[in-house]
Amino acid sequence: MNKSLRPLRLLVPLAILVAACVPTTTSPSPTPSDAPTALASAPATATGGGACSPDDLALTGGSWGAGAGSRGAEVSVENRGSAACTLPAAPSVAILDAAGTAIIESEPPADEPGPALEPGAVTTFTILFSNWCEERAALPLHVVLRSGSAGIAIPGLDMAADDDLPPCNGQGQPATLSANPWQPVEG
Repeated sequence: MNKSLRPLRLLVPLAILVAACVPTTTSPSPTPSDAPTALASAPATATGGGACSPDDLALTGGSWGAGAGSRGAEVSVENRGSAACTLPAAPSVAILDAAGTAIIESEPPADEPGPALEPGAVTTFTILFSNWCEERAALPLHVVLRSGSAGIAIPGLDMAADDDLPPCNGQGQPATLSANPWQPVEG
């Protein structure tokens, strides 16, 4: 593991607790045409600070942590492109079922540019997933970072068994999914 990421591992539990207090949105079952997929075609590689392309970014999910009836994880995003590119204003994630249909999505970011990510630079964000009461979802579930109409798979965050999912803490209440703001990693 990169030595510069080790201190961030200690902050994940704190970030999960803070995220529990952040308002979230839920999404009713979207239609398949609304669902981001990891297989969508990617736009051309960004140049000169344009929007980051899925081809430019390498994502890595840390392991899910549990606390206060939720599941949380840290995600690392590295620009592996040859030029600086611009991230969205904030990270936005979705959870897809085994068929690739989005079953829950976090709040979409504001329609404005976010931080620039230089080649080789890394930024992180955390995800919080709570109150999963849906027993009919086809496992495994996959987490993606939304990027325009596409979704970039986040390796390491698949949920293959019921024990991987957050507990149902409010039958009849919607599940929630949130993504906290980008956090640059000093290198």
